[in-house]
Order: sequence, then C-alpha cells, then structure tokens
Amino acid sequence: MTLPRIRSLARRRRVQVLAIALLVPFLAVAPLRLFMPATAKAHGIPAPVQVGISFSPLRASYLGLDYQTAFKRLEALHFRVIRLSTYWDQVDREGYGQLDWMMAEARKSHQPVALTVGMKALGWPEFFIPASVTPVNDLHQGQDVASDSSFRVAALSFVSDTVLRYRDNSALVAWQVENEPFNRAGPQRLWIDAEFLRDEIASVRQLDRHHRQVIVNAFSHFNLVFDQASARQGFDFRQWLGFDADSAERDGLSVLGRGDVLGLDVYTAIGYQFLGQNHLSHADGDWPDRLARVLDLAHKQGKQAWITEAQAEPWESSDNNYANPKSTSPQAIRGIFENLKDAGFTTVLFWGSEYWLWQADHGDTRWIETIKTILHDESRAPAMTLAA
Repeated sequence: MTLPRIRSLARRRRVQVLAIALLVPFLAVAPLRLFMPATAKAHGIPAPVQVGISFSPLRASYLGLDYQTAFKRLEALHFRVIRLSTYWDQVDREGYGQLDWMMAEARKSHQPVALTVGMKALGWPEFFIPASVTPVNDLHQGQDVASDSSFRVAALSFVSDTVLRYRDNSALVAWQVENEPFNRAGPQRLWIDAEFLRDEIASVRQLDRHHRQVIVNAFSHFNLVFDQASARQGFDFRQWLGFDADSAERDGLSVLGRGDVLGLDVYTAIGYQFLGQNHLSHADGDWPDRLARVLDLAHKQGKQAWITEAQAEPWESSDNNYANPKSTSPQAIRGIFENLKDAGFTTVLFWGSEYWLWQADHGDTRWIETIKTILHDESRAPAMTLAA
C-alpha cells in the first residue's frame, strides 16, 4: 500500500462510512455468522503451500528502492512465483523496457512469473490508462470502463501486444487478465464488465502458444459492509439476508475455463477515518471458512483457487502510521497464512514485498524474517511448471 493510496483511501472512507451509517438498522437482520468466530477446518495434514509474492517496480521506487536490486533480493529467496504487472500508461510513455528487464532476469534465474495484462494493474490508482487513449478524469464515477467501443479496441490491442511480447518467455507460468476487474476501485470507483473480460481472455488464449493458465482475481476482505461498498452492483440486500448473491468471486469463476485459477485477495484489517478519528475495518470472524467455501466451489467446477494477495503490508487510515502500523504485523502475517493453509489453499502469494525490504533497510527485519520462516516451513511445496 503506497502512501498516496492510503491518503486517497482515507478520503473515500469518509464518504463510504456515512453511507454505511444509514444502513446500520439492517444489521439486525444480517446473518448471525457475521459475528461468529472462525471454526477449525479438518483437512488432515495440510499440503505444503507454494508461497509467492507480488512485486511492483513503481511501488519499490516510491519507497526509495532500486527496482532491479529489490527484484534480485526477492529472487534470492526462491519464491514459487512472483506476480508482475504491465502498466499501460507507463508502456505508452516509455515502452516495455522496465518489464523487459524483469522478465529477462526471471528467465535467466528460472524464477516463475505470473504476469498481469490489461488496463487495471497492481497498486493504486488501480487503472493505468494512457492519456493518449482517454484521460482517466474524463471517465464517469462508477463507470464500466469498457463501455466505449473505441476504448475496447485500444485495450485489446495493448493486451495482444503484451502477450505476443512475452508468450515465449520460459519463466512465465500464468496470465492474470486484469486485476480485480469486477470490484469498483480507484478514485472514480471504475470497473470492467464480464463481456469485455471474456474478449480479453479469448485473445490471450488465442495468442499464447503454450496454453498457460488464466487467472482472474477478486477483492475478498470479507467484511459485509465494506465489501458491498466496493461491489460494482452496489449494496445487494440478498447477501445481507444470508442468501447466495452475485459476487466478484462468482463472476470470476463464470469467465474461467477448467483448470484456470480464481485469485482471491485477502485483507483482514483496513484502516479508515470517520469524523476525524482513525478506525479499523476487520474481516468477519468466519472469513477462513467463507474462503474455504469459495475454494470448494472452484474445485467443483474443475478450477483452481489461489490467494493472489494475502495482506502482509499495512493498510492504514493515515500515512503517519505506515512505519508502525495498526492494521497488520509480522505476527498477524503468520496468523493469516496459517488460516489460509488450514482452509485448504496450496498457493498463497503475499502482498507487501517492497514494504518488507523497506522496513529491513530501516532496521526492522521482522517482516522479511517472518516470510523467510514461512518459506523454510513450506520448502516441500512443488515448483511451478515453467513453459516448454
């Protein structure tokens, strides 16, 4: 979580919380499971977990890290996979040079990579649309960004160019198409419709000669109030009443084929400000069991489910707390991981790799040492299959 994102989130939370306050009476009919603690899952002896990370050179540079040095430091830890992203506006301005370096380095070191393609990428402000295509400020609040036909053509062309550029890189193990496409996000709370996402996925499949897996991910904080605020359809009262409702997870599964991957981005504590005070939004107590149900649903459809982002970096209400956060800690990272493993997930990618390096460079090695311990404990996990 970069500092600009924290400040913007703090501003947005004020508006969201005021809206949510009007819905407090409905909590009386919310299902009791929202207030119950998580129950233990009985999976026998859990399988070893393929531990991975996400990495953004933009976020690394913002924290004062040299992205090449940072990437090599992370490679040296031998994660099962590193998720990278293509930033459309950066490519439009500067070309693919930065991503070319990381993909070439990954191939040289045999570091498996999952690459995100599309208009929505890792990190704030979520959508990285070049001004030469359409100024982001010209888009309407809450808009489906793929609703304009000329914009769809430009976005598909960018996806195709990226796939053609990297499809023969042997380090590449999967394509993630867009990032949290069905969740409203960014300063204007934009989203991407399923029809266009299917077009993007079809283009990736057609151009990739190695038949790699496709990943579509969804934000899964599992706090009913705040997650409904990020849903593209707005508040869905069926979910408040305890019924199955449309969700980004189900929408993600609907566009994937057998063997593909539903990615789940899991954050258990999110900071926000309300009436000038700092607060934390916590995931409901049964969040591991709810994730396990999504995992079971994916398996019934012949698909996989990964944790594409497990919170391992602060999401604070104020950047004043960034160095000494309230929303997470090294101990909390370990707790989240154990819950995910117990829920049956065998691939978990942590979010926050740049933050761990930044903390280590400022004398706090607890974050990176926690990750090293988890990697050691999960060393029996199988390697990702590289492209032939």
